[in-house]
Amino acid sequence: MRAWLPDARGHRRLFSALSIDALGTGLFLPFSILYFTATTDLTLGRVGLALSIAALVRIPATAGAGMFCDRFGARSTVIVSNLTQAVGFFNYLFVGSFGHLLIAAVVVQLGNSAFWVAYPALVHDVAEGKQQESWFALITTLRHAGLGVGALGASLAVAIGGVNGYTTIVAVNALSFTVAAILTRLDSSSGGAHAISVSGTTAKGGWASTLRDRPFLGFVGLNFGLALLSLAFGLAVPVFLVDTVHLPPWIPGTVLAVNAVLGAVGATPVSAALTGHRRWSSLMASQAIVGGAFIAVLCCAYVPSALSICCALAAVVLVTVGELIQSLIVSPIVNDCATATSRGRYNSLSQMAFSIGDVVTPALMTMLLARGPAATWIPMAALALVDMLGIALLAGHLPAMRRRINHPSLTEPDGP
Repeated sequence: MRAWLPDARGHRRLFSALSIDALGTGLFLPFSILYFTATTDLTLGRVGLALSIAALVRIPATAGAGMFCDRFGARSTVIVSNLTQAVGFFNYLFVGSFGHLLIAAVVVQLGNSAFWVAYPALVHDVAEGKQQESWFALITTLRHAGLGVGALGASLAVAIGGVNGYTTIVAVNALSFTVAAILTRLDSSSGGAHAISVSGTTAKGGWASTLRDRPFLGFVGLNFGLALLSLAFGLAVPVFLVDTVHLPPWIPGTVLAVNAVLGAVGATPVSAALTGHRRWSSLMASQAIVGGAFIAVLCCAYVPSALSICCALAAVVLVTVGELIQSLIVSPIVNDCATATSRGRYNSLSQMAFSIGDVVTPALMTMLLARGPAATWIPMAALALVDMLGIALLAGHLPAMRRRINHPSLTEPDGP
């Protein structure tokens, strides 16, 4: 086995669970708003309002999920998160009013928040704290594949079944979370010998000790910058390419498809290429690449249409590579900053940066897009530079950032 590949033997059920979870999400995600407008009498505005209010719940729910994870363990939290989302999506089948939609959407968001807090901690336990980047790469590949297959299946279901197709999508999604919970539970080897059971104990130090870790809080602030850039690309670039650059309407779909395919096939090669490099320097490289992607997007507004299409495709390749690098590095850094009894809280703080980004980014990018191409994309490229400066400053204070990627040892020296 190559040195950068993880030893994944004995975890087939867990990998199947994560893939099936992603498959269900891929089914529903493209039609998350259209489902309610097609199957209920609710207006688009009412549906959007309910889903937006539910999304705000993720911020406090993320903090609660961190405490739950530290109290009961990562695997138990993932199981509960899957079952919670299954209940929420099952209720989507019977939504007939604004109130019912709001309650069901809140339940879904509670489960979703818990999953993204516990999932990195679970990977740490399964990997026994070693070569985490390669584990995240393998699981990222499986999840992207599941999302892609799910999205394709959803399109076929709606094309063939119409309204019944929408209902089938939601039912299968609810079932997928149930199956994922069962498979995660059956994967009794999850966590290996390295995982420390915290069930029945109280996490030491609580939030006070976590919030006193100032270097890590700086890393959480950095995470907000990383999240904003990632969300800005997905939200604003498709609108910009069609409404401002006036490219054909098939371009946004093509851009997103390229992003999905590269995400599925690129994670493991990126992990292999980064093996042996310091985490902080690789994270800096990711921001340089993402900054270049936004410059390519800006160029779309000032070159002929044929070149604009080339710039758009170059931008999505660059941003996907940059996102892959940071997605493989950020969670291992967070995991290694924490202890076994605080890993849930540390991951919840990290995820909170992304939750706040989900709230802030749509309004910010809408405002910037109204001011023109330069006012939109130059600040994004500048933010990538700020992120690079933040990474360089934090590396001296966080030993986890100075470790080598996919290093098999937990005791390597933290050199420069």
